[in-house]
Amino acid sequence: MRAAVPGALLVLIMAQPNMATGMMPYYRHAWSLAPLLITVIFAAYLFALTPTLSILGTPPSRSGWWWRIGVGSVFGMAADLAMAVAHSAWPACVARICAGLSVGLVTGSLAGLILERRGERGRTAMASATVFGSALGTFAAAGLAQYLPAPGVTVYLVHALLLGAVALLVLSDRATRPAAPPRRAQTPHVESEAPLAGYLTGIAAWVSAGLVVALLPSYGAELLGTKNLTLLALPVTLYLVSAWVAQRVLTPNTLPAEPVTAQLIIIAGVAIAAAVSWVPSLPLLLCGGVIAGCGQGIAYRTGLRIVSAATAPDQHARISSRFAAVAYLCAAVGTIGLGIVATVASMRDAVLAAAAVLIVVAAVTSLVRRRATARAADSLLVLQPSTIA
Repeated sequence: MRAAVPGALLVLIMAQPNMATGMMPYYRHAWSLAPLLITVIFAAYLFALTPTLSILGTPPSRSGWWWRIGVGSVFGMAADLAMAVAHSAWPACVARICAGLSVGLVTGSLAGLILERRGERGRTAMASATVFGSALGTFAAAGLAQYLPAPGVTVYLVHALLLGAVALLVLSDRATRPAAPPRRAQTPHVESEAPLAGYLTGIAAWVSAGLVVALLPSYGAELLGTKNLTLLALPVTLYLVSAWVAQRVLTPNTLPAEPVTAQLIIIAGVAIAAAVSWVPSLPLLLCGGVIAGCGQGIAYRTGLRIVSAATAPDQHARISSRFAAVAYLCAAVGTIGLGIVATVASMRDAVLAAAAVLIVVAAVTSLVRRRATARAADSLLVLQPSTIA
């Protein structure tokens, strides 16, 4: 039980910022939101999350976990209450800022607590809780809003009560009882890659996430002519679940030129989603979400592995926070840019613009890798001893 409670709290923390995703078609209609405002609401979360994660997200010791978990949970409940009373985009932005502070404060501390109580199995538990919370928040919020009264209020009050109760359970048990040491496992071989290639791969992963989470439900509502929130939340839910499944099924370095290949998979998914503007079809939109999600999961994992490959184990948390901050910041800026395109032109043009940006990032990543390979080959030639007598 005590090993499962921190994971449950992480699920609820990650669910909060994703609840608005499933309800965005409702908000767009109720608040008369332009696409730009939709992306501003989404980006407000990332702009708050990025500095919080960078500055406060990695506690120096176990004693720093508890206040972060407590304060972060309070910010999560504040986000719920702000969304429950919001009647326009700007209170929603305040709620999203609270959600960013919540996730930024809590994630690192809960990661440490989960690893302490579950050992190496905790890494799988963290990945599962993060994706499950994001998917559950998106789909459950859409389902509850579709079938319960007062959709903009009930969903958030239920979540706030659950979040407060589970947070109290976590904070009431601070005893140190580490998990049994795991059996020593071989570390998978990581090919030498330029760190810039890793950052570019992570940026591609989160730019696609920004597009899917911020705009895809509204894009589907516009093209498919439906207001059913559950159906409109499906592409995002499948995107998130596919990202997790792809990480689990495909071991690292399975794909050739994995950083670029992962980005090409994302581009293929976005292209399929773009085709819905010419051939309106829910299955086609779902297919695009699944394929883009697979690419996103592989791309984010690959990027993180590249940037942390040459780093000492005790620095992995710091590097992971920096990597996430760069990816989130670029996603926020990219998402607002796509919102401007959608507002000035159309949703279809925004999806096509996203595909174009991702193609450029993939091309730059390929160029960076090619140059890094050439430099490595030159270094080997220089270091090779001469065989001439």
